Order: sequence, then structure tokens, then C-alpha cells
Amino acid sequence: MTHELRIERLFDAPPEVVFDAFVDPDAQQEPYAGDPGWTLDEFETDLRVGGTQVAVMRQEGHEPDRETRLFTEVDRPHRLCFRHSMAVGDWGRTIETEMTITFEDQDGKTLLTMVQTGFETEKDRDDFLGGWTSYLDSLQRVVSARHAENERGAAQ
Repeated sequence: MTHELRIERLFDAPPEVVFDAFVDPDAQQEPYAGDPGWTLDEFETDLRVGGTQVAVMRQEGHEPDRETRLFTEVDRPHRLCFRHSMAVGDWGRTIETEMTITFEDQDGKTLLTMVQTGFETEKDRDDFLGGWTSYLDSLQRVVSARHAENERGAAQ
């Protein structure tokens, strides 16, 4: 039996802004290293089916974590699917899962729905919930700033 993680978050920005913030290398510093004591050591992305995204992050005093995404579907700005591999340094093991993220337009806002499947234990799923919640909180700030910048540019 495997366990599933499902998270929904409403962003006050259109799907294009949210999708792009989620995948743009220039937007990842805050989501990956926005919490005190965290740094983003490496981030590379090749956003295409068969492409990968790699992030190496670390918390001060801990072993680095390495996240690898292998994209299986890229449908900007609606849907993103990938095989997710997370080598957690302090755990000394790698968690392999599948991710589907949808970006649904809701009257100019975006309902992001993240479904991560394949967790072998409830504890692993619950540990990832905390990480994704923190990531999405930081992504919200990035999206808000980008959306406000787009709005200012459109008004000029």
C-alpha cells in the first residue's frame, strides 16, 4: 500500500504567473531557501518532456538534500507532471514518488492542486507535507511580487 499527499492552494494571480514562478530558476531562491538557515546550493532546469530539474538545498548543520524532477508532461500553464526523487541527506535514503500539479483558472486567480503519490509510509508523506507547505508559502510571496510587477507594467 502506498500513501498520497494532496495539497490545494489558491493564488491571487493568473495561471501563467503561478506556473512560471513554479518552474523559473530565477524564482527558486525564496521557495527553497526562504526559511532561516536554509541555502539553495544548485538549481538547474530543462523544462520539456524528458527534461529534468535539479535542486540541491541544505539546512545549516545538516547534510544537503537533492531533489530531481523528470518531466513527463509539460502543459503550460495548466498541468505539470514529473517523477520526483528526493535524496534526503539526514535520512540517508531517497524517496521516489510521482507528482501531478494542475493550475486551474478561477476568475483570474489560480487553484494549484498538487498530488504526490507513491509514499511507502504515512510518516514520509507527512514529512513532505511540511516541506511543501513551506515551499508554497514562499512561492505565494514570489507570485504576489511578480503579479504586482505585471499589473504595474500593464498600467503604464
